[in-house]
Amino acid sequence: MTNRTQVPSFHLDASRLGDRHGFDEWREVVREVYDVEPLSVGPNREEKVTAWLAGNLIFSDVAFSPQSFNHHSHHLENGKYLSFQIYRKGACRGIFGDAAFEMAPDEIHIFDFSREFRSVVSEPSVVAGVIIPHEAVGYDPGLHAAYMRLPGTLPVGRFLVDSFFALKNQLPDVQQGEASKLAEGFCSLVHSLMICEQPDRTGLQGLQSDRGTEIKAYVDRHLSTPGLDVDHLCRTFNVSRSSLYRKFAATGGVSQYITHRRLDRIFHQLMSSPPSRGRVKEIADRWGFEDPGYFSRCFRQRFGVPPSKALGAGPEAFPTALPGAEGGQQVGAWLKSI
Repeated sequence: MTNRTQVPSFHLDASRLGDRHGFDEWREVVREVYDVEPLSVGPNREEKVTAWLAGNLIFSDVAFSPQSFNHHSHHLENGKYLSFQIYRKGACRGIFGDAAFEMAPDEIHIFDFSREFRSVVSEPSVVAGVIIPHEAVGYDPGLHAAYMRLPGTLPVGRFLVDSFFALKNQLPDVQQGEASKLAEGFCSLVHSLMICEQPDRTGLQGLQSDRGTEIKAYVDRHLSTPGLDVDHLCRTFNVSRSSLYRKFAATGGVSQYITHRRLDRIFHQLMSSPPSRGRVKEIADRWGFEDPGYFSRCFRQRFGVPPSKALGAGPEAFPTALPGAEGGQQVGAWLKSI
């Protein structure tokens, strides 16, 4: 039987909240996937988002003022999503791994959310996009490019752009059962036109995942594994210790990379946890810090405050990291449900 329930959606127009609170609300909505910072302050800012949950895909229309976007390991805890983006207005530049990229209107860009990247938008922009689980399009981080670009001027690109907007523009009017079927069809298109095809056949351009990026993505997905260390990574990826050290040299070494990623996870868990006796030790133990003194020193060096200060911290202490906005909670719930 067809499900006649309306597609779940939400809308935020942060400008209605005023200059003081508008960006904070916007920051909360996108915090599941990005850390954002404005490039300028003052009136006439615009941060708007409308999102729909169609099957296991999250479609969105977004407008925003100049700002920076940073996607880190603490976003999307399992990280197994792709971000499909089309700029309608404006442009941005960014860094994915060691490679630079630029995004211009009517191009298709796909980012693997299990990797870290950052970008800067220097002019007001309008972007349409969709978050897609890896398995929905048969994406494998070990085999496929971490970043892909398809020009909309090519026949294949134009077809995919038109198909995307034909689906997205119907979402306010279709029902859940219908939307799920449309989402499945769209995933089939992405799979056949961008995931499976070779670049020389479609005009698809990608930054192929090098071994170092693949290993770092593995580390970020297995931070809770007790035996995650140099020997574990050497065995898993069949690389020598010297080769592994070279791949992590720019980040301060293998051990420091793992420690910093674990501290980042602890920091965000502490902020979202209610204060209670033994809670700091419980979370630290979960991420492999069995020595309280060592953990406290590492945490203070990384964040400039003791762990107890982060536990249950209010928005006045850490305004860029705390949950709270209704839209942000809704996006987080949607991501967990798919």
